[in-house]
Amino acid sequence: MPEDKAHPPPQRSRSVRLVAVTAVIATLAAVGGMALLVNILERKQEARNPFYRVVELTDDTEDPAVWGKNFPMQYDGYRRTVDQVRTRYGGSEAVPRTPSQADPRSIVAESRLEEDPRLKTMWAGYAFSKDFREERGHAYMLEDQTYTERQQVTRQPGACMHCHASIYVPYKRLGGGDLIRGFEKMNPMAYSEARKLVQHPVACIDCHTHDTMQLRVTRPGFIEGMRALKASQGVKDYDVNRMATRQEMRTFVCGQCHVEYYFKGPEKRLVYPWIKGLKIDSMMVYYDEVKNPAAELRGIKTQNP
Repeated sequence: MPEDKAHPPPQRSRSVRLVAVTAVIATLAAVGGMALLVNILERKQEARNPFYRVVELTDDTEDPAVWGKNFPMQYDGYRRTVDQVRTRYGGSEAVPRTPSQADPRSIVAESRLEEDPRLKTMWAGYAFSKDFREERGHAYMLEDQTYTERQQVTRQPGACMHCHASIYVPYKRLGGGDLIRGFEKMNPMAYSEARKLVQHPVACIDCHTHDTMQLRVTRPGFIEGMRALKASQGVKDYDVNRMATRQEMRTFVCGQCHVEYYFKGPEKRLVYPWIKGLKIDSMMVYYDEVKNPAAELRGIKTQNP
């Protein structure tokens, strides 16, 4: 019986459909594979550049506003440290004051000494007994130290800049590129002279590398303090930026300033008393071994004995 060309046999029709379906599946697989490959390449590129580069940052870019061009959300959070709102984590209400030539601030934090007058007795002989206020945000850390009444009763040294300013670049400039040398040069300076060398409170560059944004420690006092602590535990030549874990660095970048300290000797070297350990009893053991520690810790020097 002759074949009906208008109506091919069912077997041939099924073969044609199978080929068509296979071709469609192969095409979709190829498209999916290409899309996956493009996505992988894009993610690799994003890993190399984890942010949108508006400006090029260097290891000398200390102005946080410049960093903010690449990191607008983080910079917005940084700028919010000007807020004065008491929270369960601390802070202070804004207290108005009349500006003067010596102190141009129109807003300050509440005085802890007025809240608890016992502190004046507890800190008698120390500069803190003259002026000590509630916490304010990082935006005020340099301004508040510059104009505190403590500056009027003692000759504070340049070592105070270590934790109240964006100091990484100024240290390098002062030390000819050497961070520790700049630290050593600034420590014994008069505060008024050291103040001329800094421009910003703590900024992005103090805790992050400019190229990878990796966390880092930039304060020599902390670097030396951790090296002394680790040495007491049997770890030689400890380098916090090379040997600390990422989880540790999340603590260390804050701990490089939020610590206790003292100014050692006439060179006013900023020292973290950790060589015996981090607990208060361990620090007291260290202080007991320091020659005449009270003279080094005392914050007020009588100018007219």
